[in-house]
Amino acid sequence: MKKHKLMENLREVRFLHDVDEEHLEEIAEIAKLVSYDADELVFREGDPTDFVYFIVCGGVSLQMCSPGVGCKKILTLGPGEILGWSAILEQTHLTATARTINPTRLVQVHAGLLLTLCDHNPQFGHEMMQRTALALAKRLNAARIQLLDLYGGHAPTPPTNPTVGEDDAC
Repeated sequence: MKKHKLMENLREVRFLHDVDEEHLEEIAEIAKLVSYDADELVFREGDPTDFVYFIVCGGVSLQMCSPGVGCKKILTLGPGEILGWSAILEQTHLTATARTINPTRLVQVHAGLLLTLCDHNPQFGHEMMQRTALALAKRLNAARIQLLDLYGGHAPTPPTNPTVGEDDAC
């Protein structure tokens, strides 16, 4: 019954739409459902990571924290999205803090075991990495839009490097 419920939840995740049933079953073998109340910490920026998550329902706020500034929300994620992508790109630490906005249900997948599945089936692995890259591209674009909002459409010009001359061009 537990695996049946997990499979139902995996099928609801937009990130995994059109993934073969066989691969969903393999993911279900290395995953579990986890639930959080509103305003609960899922993970903290800088923490080591072993898991990737898929949001089934609810919402998660991604925050970046720094001393003297505190935590600032950078993005809100909802049902169907991937969370904690660092783990499947073999990054050793998380790049943001994740906190639930409301009651939230996630599928927690052991990233190392997911990568092993990807290695055993290169086509599936390629598909997972392509989906991850698309999710990251969307987040990068969202960050770009936030910067434009922050700077009123006029992002600051990066400083020029006076030591690089025309002769040094690639």
